[in-house]
Amino acid sequence: MLISRCWWVIAFCMVTGLFHVHFLKEKKSAVSLLASRLDLMEKEKICALQKREDLRERIASQTDPAWIEMILMRDLGVVPEGFLKVHFKK
Repeated sequence: MLISRCWWVIAFCMVTGLFHVHFLKEKKSAVSLLASRLDLMEKEKICALQKREDLRERIASQTDPAWIEMILMRDLGVVPEGFLKVHFKK
């Protein structure tokens, strides 16, 4: 007798329960997707911070005479006086 009078309440609870389960699954998949994107962005941030620190160190070392000499020798092939310059043929 109680069921025959309140069938619509039971049906409503079942329908809302189904909707809840469906949208809960979608929410969990969206959260996992966002978590993976967050991990990727954190890795990119770490790489960017390392690159920034590298560039800062390079800029700071550009006033160092030893660094300037090394760059001249490595990139331009300039040799200080008294050193022997060797050429290799390919």
